[in-house]
Amino acid sequence: MTDINNKSKVNRFKFLLYFYGAFIVFIFVYKFIIAPETPALVLLAAFAPIFGFMSSIVNWPIYLHAVEAEDGMVINTQKLFSKKKESLLITKYNFDSYYETDHLHIGLNLLDKEDEMQQHRIKVSWMRLKDLRALEEKLREINPYAPVK
Repeated sequence: MTDINNKSKVNRFKFLLYFYGAFIVFIFVYKFIIAPETPALVLLAAFAPIFGFMSSIVNWPIYLHAVEAEDGMVINTQKLFSKKKESLLITKYNFDSYYETDHLHIGLNLLDKEDEMQQHRIKVSWMRLKDLRALEEKLREINPYAPVK
């Protein structure tokens, strides 16, 4: 299995956010320093694109990196602009079943160290379709009998 990650797609969104921030700074500098006689309608040009980002703000991107381990796989996730990483080890011994979530996540029922069932949601909305299919195929290889709830 090759590594599955969505770094390029999330970094593209991050670049767009930086570019939009620079655009807002430019509009404010232009309106209040370079040409103060400019109508205030120009400020609307700075805030109009935020409505294009509204769906992405609700569905905030995360970095997802899935690598193959000895008897399963390790999934590392990290939120955008965050240093905190979370790891999830999925093996045939702890992967029990799926549970139903929304279309943005995959829900997994995994056993923890004390043999208690824990529910984990993996955000897959920022993955390419072929990477999502590869992730689902690897999960099927780990436990082909995992029931979908």
